[in-house]
Parts: sequence; C-alpha cells; structure tokens
Amino acid sequence: MNEKELLQELYALNESERFYRSYQQAKKDPASFSRFLHSLDIRECVQKHILIPEFKETMPPSMRDEYFYSDTEAGMVVQKHNCYSPDFEHFHTYFEAFYVYDGTCDHALGGKKETMHIGDFCIIPPGVSHRISVQNQSIVIVMILSAQVIENTFRNPTFYKNNLLSEFFLKHLRFSSEDDSLVFHTGNDQDLRNILIQMMLESRNKYQEYDAILSAYFSLFFGKLLRHYEHTIDAPDQDSRRNAAAADIVAYIHEHHTDITLPQLAEKYHYTPEYTSRYIKEVTGRTFSQILIDARMKHAVSLLQSTGLPVSEVAYQVGYENTENFIRRFKKTYNKTPDRYRRELLMRLIR
Repeated sequence: MNEKELLQELYALNESERFYRSYQQAKKDPASFSRFLHSLDIRECVQKHILIPEFKETMPPSMRDEYFYSDTEAGMVVQKHNCYSPDFEHFHTYFEAFYVYDGTCDHALGGKKETMHIGDFCIIPPGVSHRISVQNQSIVIVMILSAQVIENTFRNPTFYKNNLLSEFFLKHLRFSSEDDSLVFHTGNDQDLRNILIQMMLESRNKYQEYDAILSAYFSLFFGKLLRHYEHTIDAPDQDSRRNAAAADIVAYIHEHHTDITLPQLAEKYHYTPEYTSRYIKEVTGRTFSQILIDARMKHAVSLLQSTGLPVSEVAYQVGYENTENFIRRFKKTYNKTPDRYRRELLMRLIR
C-alpha cells in the first residue's frame, strides 16, 4: 500500500465501520434494533473483534496489548479508530494516543467530556478509564503503545529532559491510579500529519525493518511535539496533582527515614532515581538528601527530649550507622552537639 491508497482508505468506510453504521441506524427504532441483534452471528463478531455492548462476550474486560499486536516485538500499532463504533467506558493495558486528523470526536475522562478538533492529540495511560466517540466520518488516528516502547524511548537521554511529556510517560509506566491525560493542540501541522501517515504505512505494510523505521518516526513525532507544542499542553489539575504527589513522597521519606534510599524511593513510585531527584527538587525546592536529613534530625530531637538513650543509640535509631557522622550532622543543623542539646534542655527544665 502506498500513501495515496492509504488516504483513500482512510476516507472510505471499512467493513467494521459499515457494520457499526448499520448498528447505529438500527438503534433508532426498537423493533428494527431487535431484528438486527437477532440476525448477528456472535461467534463471528468475536473473531472479528466487533464490539457490541448488548452481547457481553464481544466486550473484553479491558483492551489488552495482545488484542491488537500481531507482532509483539514492535509493541506499536498505528491505525484508524472505527467510525460509528459504540461509545463505552474502557481502559487499556497499554498507552493509547489518538490524533484528530480530520473532523471531530468526543472524548470523556474523569467526568469531563470535550470535543476534540483537527490537530488535537491526546495521550491516555494504562489503567485510565475513558470513552471516545466518532459518530460521523471523521478521521481519528490511534497509536497503541506498549510500556516497553515508552520506556525504551523516554529513558533515553535524548528525551529524558525537563519536560512534561517525559514526566507523564515515566510516571505512568505502570497502571495509573489517576484520571490523567495529556492533550496537545497542534492545529493543521502538516509535518505531524505526514509523519502519522508514514507511521500508519509502516504499521500496515510491515516491510523489512519496519519496526526500526516505525520507532524512528515515533521519536521524530514526539520530538516535534515538544519543540513546537509543549506550551499548548492541557494537563488536568497538573499543579495540584504535582503538589499532592510531592507531599505524598515527602511524607513517605519522613515515615521511612531510618533506611530509605533514593533508588528505593524511585522504585516505590515507579520513577527513575534521576527523575525522582529532579521532581522532588522542582516541586519542593529541597533535595532528597535535605528532606531526609530534616526527618532524621527531627526524630533525633524527639528522642533526645523524651528518652535517656545514649547518643550512639539515638544515631542508630534515626538511621546513622556511624555515630560521628550523626554528631557532625546534628551540630551543623542545630549549632550544638547532641550532648550539649540534652544538657541545655535539662538546665531549662530544672529552672
């Protein structure tokens, strides 16, 4: 298939779309719809991945990677979203991104519904429930992306920079517990449109080395997104979510300050250590080490005030194996040694 043939195909209804259009037309009349449903071969619908909400056996509990991938090595599929297909809430085990190539579509996520227009590009993480509706002959192109593809690209130093897109992907490499998404508004950018068409061709034709070429186009597409459209990103309640996430991380550090390390913290929140370090600094204004030391010193003060434990034991209980290191850090923080702090506390109590 060449580019001209692909564009002709995009603007024509495929077999599934013709079925869905008949389905939508039949729904307008209860009697006609009943006859339509009774005429269906459900086994054939299941084999062809035709989704019919009235028949549960055609509706997968989740949209899984293997539902689409014929070649799991590539981990990426670029295809047209079927027009007229049923509008139903679902989630994926993969990243989904969709681009409005022509016309409009409706998208609902987290209780919010909006109409997407030409050039709008939306990214949905694994595990996030949403609804997408193309109830006309608009052209919506869908990218189905495995977590491995995302990890291979966005852990690469070329992309691993201080930008919201990298942060979003790395944050959601595992299932998201938030109704999260990113939306770029790119308008009628011909470069991006042409790259998507080339990606569709590679995904469709599967010629020699197509997976490598598809990956290169993928990097080019997202690189141009960041270069020209990062300022257009819509990220629902991004600041409040970042602050809430940062508060959760700080609380976790305080709770586990005796033995927590940066790699352990990163693993807990499914980030890389480098990203975790930068994220904490950006949102809180303090480094991981500063927060950790603050938690340990506050615990040390509490133990010095409420117990008669020797300084060596206080050091051990707050996370220092070396007592001298603890004393130096305490003195730097409070301008006095732990022993002097305790003596001065006793003097104040006697008075």
